[in-house]
Amino acid sequence: MRHKAIKPTGIGRYSSGQKRCQICEIFLNWSGLWCPCCGYRLRTRPRNVKFKAELRAFMELNGIELPAPKQQSNHQKSQMQGRI
Repeated sequence: MRHKAIKPTGIGRYSSGQKRCQICEIFLNWSGLWCPCCGYRLRTRPRNVKFKAELRAFMELNGIELPAPKQQSNHQKSQMQGRI
C-alpha cells in the first residue's frame, strides 16, 4: 500500500511511469522491475490493443523510443518446433 499509485488525469498510467502487479492487482510508483510486496514481475506496458496504441502515440509525440521486442534465437526456435 505504500507504493500504490494514484490514477493520473488526462494521461495513461503506463505513460506516466506507473507499473502494474498482476498478483497484488495494483498500480505502483516503483523504479524496479519486481514488485516490492510479492516479488512478481511488474507489467510496464498495456495488454489491450486500444491502450497500446495510445501509449505508442504518446511516446511518438514526446520523442521517446520504445525498445523493440526481443527476437528468439535459432536455438530457441528449434526447441519450440521440437515441442509441437
